[in-house]
Formats: sequence, structure tokens, C-alpha cells
Amino acid sequence: MSSLFSSTGGSQPSRRAVLRYAAAAAGTLALAPVLAGCTADGAPRASSSVGPDAKADLVLTTWNIAADLVTYRKFAAEYKKAHPGVNIKVQVTPNGDFNQYLSTQLAGGNAPDIIRNTWQQIGRWAKNGGFIALDPYLRKDYGNGFGETFWKAAQFDGKVHGIPQHTDTFGTYYSTSIMQQIGAKPPADLDHAWNWDEFVSLAREVKKATGKAGVAYGFEGVNTAYRWLPFLYMHGGKLMEDDGKTPAINNAAGIEAIAWFQRLYNEGLIPKSNTIKGSTTAAVENLFTSGQVGLMLWGDWIMGDIAKALPQEKWDITYMPRDKSAASDLGGNLLSVSKTSKNPAVAADFIQFVCNEKNMRYFCEKDLFLPVRTSLMKEQLDFSSQKEQMAVFSKQAATVPAAMAKVETLPDFAAINQVLADQLDLCFIGSQTPKATAANIADGIKGAGS
Repeated sequence: MSSLFSSTGGSQPSRRAVLRYAAAAAGTLALAPVLAGCTADGAPRASSSVGPDAKADLVLTTWNIAADLVTYRKFAAEYKKAHPGVNIKVQVTPNGDFNQYLSTQLAGGNAPDIIRNTWQQIGRWAKNGGFIALDPYLRKDYGNGFGETFWKAAQFDGKVHGIPQHTDTFGTYYSTSIMQQIGAKPPADLDHAWNWDEFVSLAREVKKATGKAGVAYGFEGVNTAYRWLPFLYMHGGKLMEDDGKTPAINNAAGIEAIAWFQRLYNEGLIPKSNTIKGSTTAAVENLFTSGQVGLMLWGDWIMGDIAKALPQEKWDITYMPRDKSAASDLGGNLLSVSKTSKNPAVAADFIQFVCNEKNMRYFCEKDLFLPVRTSLMKEQLDFSSQKEQMAVFSKQAATVPAAMAKVETLPDFAAINQVLADQLDLCFIGSQTPKATAANIADGIKGAGS
């Protein structure tokens, strides 16, 4: 089987895999009963007071994605049928700084019971105790059902602080009419993805065709600075050494990767409004759907929005550009239980229900995500729409570098990500050279854990 994450960042399999994805790419706890029985996912219970007579009022917070809200509410209603005394309210996580929001809620003692969070966030909240360890509520072998490195990434100090629900990654959206207008043919396979020089030339032609810009990039605010990192790793660079402490960006590979991306802004190929801090979901999507750009590098999870705005014949998906190797964004979410939850056992049981095989399949197929359960990774899922496009994303997911994934799940990554946002934005708007940016990022990494 091929791997989701290659240690080199290339498209070839690696023994240091985060996910085993061959078949998926070809197409993509339990608690011991008070009574003998099973958990909501049908597995034997280990030890818990959660039963059909349990009573709890829980709050789950998730991103403001319409389809996902519908799905979580469906799961909450289904869980309630088996546990009539459990009420689960699904609410939207406010836009803006997630860490500030959660800090405020935890300090006030009223954080949501269940929090949908990312790989880039879980390390911080596991380390500072904002998310509880779930081990008392899980079977000892519960993690065997998940991709190995995803399961490891959900742990801090050997304890589980979140249940992996899905992954996702980036691809290249393109306007079919503009591609036809300029005579460009999207690559048919990953090995023939546009290289950096080809992509710049293409973006210039696209800019001429639109009369405005060429490319939009999937930044959505300060918390998404890490989405630039695939370009560093595909150029043969890396952010940190394997020790997870020593910066490794202040060298030729790092400076060149920053300079290449800055060039896209300098030439007006990416609009100056589309920087890390200056971007919002709606604004970036609008650049593409309104025809201001003809290319957009972003994730599979926004396809529903694009499909609503544009008929399918007007857009399609191909692979990310590549350099010395291929690489792509580490996306996906986990569900964690906050330290202020008054009913952690019920909350833990519910997230196991959400992440069981049946519900993970439903969630991924309906809402267009990639699964993290090994049983589902071996299948070609029956996605509700954009089946061909999801096959592209599944193959692209095989290029997420393992070294990059390791860095992004560090407990101090939130601080490192802030450094990236501050320094890269200065560079992208032309206020700082790539050389100075690499040096400042390296210095910021040194102080991130203090």
C-alpha cells in the first residue's frame, strides 16, 4: 500500500507512513458497561457508567460549514435515540483566533464539552490540560483501528487527547474556460504535475486572461500560516530538525522556497489581499468563483461551496504544483473533550460514536473528506458528489511529508505558527526580504517554547 505521508515529501511510499492509502488513493471505545453490552459503535465496552439511562447536556462546537453542521446534528439525534437523557447541542466555533476563543471559554469554566480541532491545535491543548486524556474511556486496543501516525499524533505524553475523525489536503482548482482559452492542459497524473517554473508561466497566462490575477491561495487567517509549508518541503527544505526543537529553515532551501512564493505576490499573480492574515474563506472563494483568478490552491472540503457557486463544467481539480518532490497540506480534524466538561464519560462515548466506521464513512462520503480508519482507507468510498475530484485529492494526500506532519503536531506549534504568520506576511507584502524572513522564522522558533 502507498502511504499518506512520505518521509521525503515525494509521492512514493514510505515506511514512516502517517496513513496507508493505497486503495483509497486508487479510488481513497469504548466504555465498560454498567450492564453487559456494547458502545455506540458496536464494540464491547471496557468500563463506564454510560448506559441508556445516562443524562447529560453537552455542547459540541465545530466550524461553520453548513453540510458538517447538518451531519453533526444528525449524529446527535441518532445518539439521543439510544440515550434519551442525553442532549447534544451543535454550535459554530466563532471566526477569528481559535486559541484565544478557547482560552477565554476554559478560563470562564464554560468551554464546549466537545471541540472539533485540528492537528495543528491539539498539541497545545493537550500539553496545557485544556483537553482531557481520554484513555480511561477507551478500550486498550481502540487505537488499532486508525492510521498509526494519526493515532500517535492524537497523543501527548503517551495519552490520547482526541479521536481522529478525518483528514483532507490541497489540490489545484482551475477554471475550465480559462484553461481552454490559454491552451493549457491540466496534468493527468501526480508524476506530471506542473513544476514550479511551469506553474509560474501558467499563472502569468491566467492573469492575462482574467485581467486581474492568476492564483488564489487557501489562507483563512493567522491560524492557517502552516498551509505554506508544503512549498518548503517540496523544495527539499524543512522547518525544524528531527529533534522538534532546532530550526532548519535558515538556509538556501528555506530562503529559495520563501522567495519563490513571494514572487507570486510580487508579480501580482496572487492578489496582495490574499495574504495569510488578510484572507477569509469567503473572500478567497470569491476570487475564484467571480473569475478574478483562474487557479486556486485549496482543500477538498470547500468543493461544496464551489459547486454551489459554479456549474461543474466551469471548474475542475488537478494536482498541486511540485518541485524536487510533491507535497501537500496536512488537513483534518479530531474531536476532543474539554477539561470543563461536567460529563466527560458521555462526551467521550459520543465522539467514539461519531468516529465509528459507519459514521466516519457517512461523514466522509457526504461532506467530502478522507477517512482515517484503516478499514476505510482500504476502500474506494462512494462520495456523494465530485467522485473524480475526490480521487485526485486522495492521490494528492499521499504526498504530505511525514517530517512536516511531525512538526505541525508539536505542543508548541501554535506559537511557531504565529511566527510563520507574522514573518511570511511581512515578506509577501514586500516589507521584508526572503533572507531576513528565514532568519526571523528561525529566531522565532527558538523562542516559541519559552
